[in-house]
Amino acid sequence: MAYGGYTYIDKKYVPAKDDFVVLVWASGTVPVEEIAEALAAESSVGTWTKLKTMNEKVFQKLKARVFKIAKTTAKSGLIWIAYPLEHFDVKNIIQFQASVLGNVFGLKELTSMRILDIEFPEKYQKQFPGPFGGIKGIRRYVGTEKSGRPHLGTIVKPKVGLTPREFAAVAYEAYMGGCDFVKDDENLTDQRFCPFRARFEEMMEVIDRVRSETGRKVLYAPNISDRYERMMERLDYIHFHGAPMVMVDVFVVGYSALQEITGEARGKRTFIHAHRAGYAAESRGEFGITFAVHEKFYRMLGVDQLHVGTGVGKMEGSPLYIKRLRDIVALQKLNEKLYLGSLAQEWDAKIKPVMPVASGGVGPGIVDAMLALHGKDVVVQAGGGIHGHPRGTRAGAKAMRQAIDAAVKGIPAPKYAKTHRELAEALKKWKYMPPNTVKKLLAQERKRAKTLRKRALSKGIKEIEKHW
Repeated sequence: MAYGGYTYIDKKYVPAKDDFVVLVWASGTVPVEEIAEALAAESSVGTWTKLKTMNEKVFQKLKARVFKIAKTTAKSGLIWIAYPLEHFDVKNIIQFQASVLGNVFGLKELTSMRILDIEFPEKYQKQFPGPFGGIKGIRRYVGTEKSGRPHLGTIVKPKVGLTPREFAAVAYEAYMGGCDFVKDDENLTDQRFCPFRARFEEMMEVIDRVRSETGRKVLYAPNISDRYERMMERLDYIHFHGAPMVMVDVFVVGYSALQEITGEARGKRTFIHAHRAGYAAESRGEFGITFAVHEKFYRMLGVDQLHVGTGVGKMEGSPLYIKRLRDIVALQKLNEKLYLGSLAQEWDAKIKPVMPVASGGVGPGIVDAMLALHGKDVVVQAGGGIHGHPRGTRAGAKAMRQAIDAAVKGIPAPKYAKTHRELAEALKKWKYMPPNTVKKLLAQERKRAKTLRKRALSKGIKEIEKHW
């Protein structure tokens, strides 16, 4: 079987050390082998017909190779494709995406397709800087290297509408209640009711005040997302005033601008808090690219914090899948977990771990369950779960810190609440989620890994999606 007169299937091929491996789910109106041939051809050296200009050197050196297919039906299955490093431009993530994640989605034979994961070779990773600070750098700044406790963050609520002074007043209460980190939300930038510079200046005064009153160093991430020139202007302004962090809506900003921003921020020794607003538009439905793929690009480019979901909050994502997203950014080496549609990945030493951010429907009552899933290297990011506390923002932040402290000590939140008023009030309002379900699920995953893999291979995307 061939596509355009050439064959790209080679089941005896073993990916080379410097190959990329791409895992795809696809179904269509033709046999899955034809789909696989088309995907490999269109994303590398081929097209729909035989070429007079093709030569054997180009074909053998630069073609993509389908080295494995796991059929679910005659016209659907999982496809593994290897790409040679030489096919890709240096430091050019846009060219990589246009090749591997581009025209293939438009093939008329397809009825569904997901790019599930990509394994990036270390030689390719070395072209990129990775995070400026990552987990260790942010901990060093905040002063939690020794304790290793989770960080507590918040989004000022309401997310839009407050004046700069009102915004900063809410942030002050959050910091004084125990927050380490405050950020703008994804849709707050430079509106008339809360101009960027005025808000930033008010926040710098608050941060100085908190340090003066408590001795603590806290972080604020102003949202610089905008046109490229304006992002650079804001980054320069923030750096001039000595602030160490910015926030970028990384998905909607795009990779080209993000690559420039991360490079500039690194030179200014500035952390980047990455918000993922918008990614779900291409990951829900019959076609798309999973967030695991984007995470890897963001880590290579050099964000320091990245939203990965909670696994137990209001946003989509099962505990198993969210843990995998967390591990992709926070660990240096991962084994394949095919039942999650996830390949193995080993990170180069220079590509530091990114601090995961767990956000979306977070309140004190789910902290025990969250930390059972995420561990201690995480930002517990609560908005309504802080500002919705019966006695306001400061009490809400205290309740969240008490829940975190209890979890770190191994004390169930309801027991800890007996001697901590703010936590007790929060649990009364929002209830408590025991961590048992999460712990049981993780234990079952370890025990049933081989069985889960076999089911994924035999049943395809519907089985994989059960764990998402």
